[in-house]
Amino acid sequence: MSRRRELVMSISLNALEHLGINLYSNIPAVLSEIVANAWDADAHRVTITIDKAAESITIEDDGSGMNRNGVIDRFLTVGFKRRDEMGEKTPEGRDPMGRKGIGKLSIFSVAQIAEVYTSLDGERTAFKMDRDIIRKAISGKTKQLYKPEELTEWPKALTKGTRIVLSGLSRTLSGMTIEGLKRRVSRRFSIIGQKFEFIVKVNGEEIGPDDRGYHNAIEYLWTYGNQTDFKKSCKHLARPADERLPAIKAELKKAGISLSGWIGTVSSPSQLKDEEGDNLNRLAVFMRGKMAQEDILDDFGQKEIYADYVVGELHCEELDVDDQGDIATSSRQALRQDDPRFEALRKIVLSELRHIASKWSDFRRSDGAKVAMAVPAVSEWLQNLKGDTKKKAERWIGRLNTIRSGDESDKKELLKASILAFESYRRKEELDRLEQIQDESLDQILDIFRNIDDLELSYYGQIVKLRVNVIKTLQEKLKQNEKELALRDYIFNHLWLLDPGWERVKGSEHAETKVNNFLKSNSSSLTPKEKKARIDIGYRTASGRHVIVELKRASIAVPLDDLTKQIRKYRDGAKKILEKTTYKNWPIEIICLVGKPPPEWDDAGGTGPKGVQDSLKTVDARIVFYDELLTNAQQAYADYLEQHIKVDKLWGVFEAIDDFAPPPKS
Repeated sequence: MSRRRELVMSISLNALEHLGINLYSNIPAVLSEIVANAWDADAHRVTITIDKAAESITIEDDGSGMNRNGVIDRFLTVGFKRRDEMGEKTPEGRDPMGRKGIGKLSIFSVAQIAEVYTSLDGERTAFKMDRDIIRKAISGKTKQLYKPEELTEWPKALTKGTRIVLSGLSRTLSGMTIEGLKRRVSRRFSIIGQKFEFIVKVNGEEIGPDDRGYHNAIEYLWTYGNQTDFKKSCKHLARPADERLPAIKAELKKAGISLSGWIGTVSSPSQLKDEEGDNLNRLAVFMRGKMAQEDILDDFGQKEIYADYVVGELHCEELDVDDQGDIATSSRQALRQDDPRFEALRKIVLSELRHIASKWSDFRRSDGAKVAMAVPAVSEWLQNLKGDTKKKAERWIGRLNTIRSGDESDKKELLKASILAFESYRRKEELDRLEQIQDESLDQILDIFRNIDDLELSYYGQIVKLRVNVIKTLQEKLKQNEKELALRDYIFNHLWLLDPGWERVKGSEHAETKVNNFLKSNSSSLTPKEKKARIDIGYRTASGRHVIVELKRASIAVPLDDLTKQIRKYRDGAKKILEKTTYKNWPIEIICLVGKPPPEWDDAGGTGPKGVQDSLKTVDARIVFYDELLTNAQQAYADYLEQHIKVDKLWGVFEAIDDFAPPPKS
């Protein structure tokens, strides 16, 4: 009887660190290596069990398993050349995925302990490996051997194949979901499912091709080879898939490689962020049914907008041919870019991406116009246009579908802006026609100017609507103690909050600078008490008047005498400066924005509110309360809009765009 061989593992610490502990950074990648080993063992069923309470993962398959010699020669031998030793095909005729025998070390990147139970022809072998003990055994200067701990107990339910139990996990399982794990494992293989007689389950739930999650988002699809099943799963294609192999057959033959798979684009880049936060905006490369490189899209440096919408899976079997060198990098997660095979693939894929970019732009422009016209009011607006003008408008509207935008609300705003812009373009064409109009054709001239008036009305209507939204947002989000700080800078540049009729005068910046410098010097001369009461002071020109706005702290009430004294001082100083400008005859108006009125405001038998306001009028000033500011502005604009919508011809179109919700995709 031959002597029973001892279980021994020989490996350098450097190899363990680089090929094991640092090989992968996430649990799905490690599990994929174990699933690939099960495929190579001709397994038909693989079960993955996540036990969050025990912080463990169990992977079991019904493959061929190993006897004791197999464990020593294959599992415990790092760098075992599987294809050289066991042939180019598995006993059942599968193309093996393993090549260098280092994938098994990846378990130590997520687990401290790995228990292995495996049997072949009735011979059972069980042992436990501890990452920390391995490190200790091989950390010395002299080479040492690591001997796994042999286990005597055998799982009753395991009658065939291999079971691996990972524990002491360095990656937490708390945030991991079964659906998320299924998605991530599914995306790493193209041979999982009934079709390939290779079933993989996670906590009893079977993984299928649809778990990849791509199919529900794809809008346009380009295929390579027979992709019938995948095309059927893409329920939301806006156009039929385009089979590209006939067009590139000559290029592939010249390069000596084959290509299968698909490249798709989604309707919105946000669809390429999954529930786990993974970025799916990538082109994955597969060899022998397993992902070889997660993404090559970045390699092409595509800056065009279409690239943000791309996702795909490409298979090239010539990248992994037994009689040629290994194309994978030492990390086993990428391909060597200087390999001629990869360079040939890259050249063809780049050509395909350029073709797709051109087609994508055409499709999006055309389909974008159709989507916009699904809004009845927009469709009616377009129908009222004629000839080349209508064609230009449709191209304008369709072009929005090729612009980067965050969400549907952004697209609606862009659509409204485009209609306004195109209406402006139409008015310019009408002005150009003035030279051809006869002098006596007064009605035609007046009609053109009426159209320009209508356009100005529409522009201002949208501005007012935006202003109302700003006011509502401020009302909702600003607390009392935040108002003075949040409004300080904003109010000086947006005087319409104080009075809807005030618009900033352009060209008066020089005068504003001089007066503001004076007001700042005035502030520096205030007493400590006066400085405490003031937040800021500023000056603007607006609608034929000089406006000085002083923000007082909401919590402080300034006596009337002190307030009028301050106001008179900087009003008179501002007048001296303005006497030297072209705006010297404009009236000065001073706004004191306060939270509390002067103490005299509540003097029922004396000054009172009217007396305070009358006193301030003598120095061209008035009080506005923080709480009234937003309410008054909102009411003023609401009154304007009530009348505006009766005369603005484009208002109904814009409201229809805001209210339109595309029908849900079935």
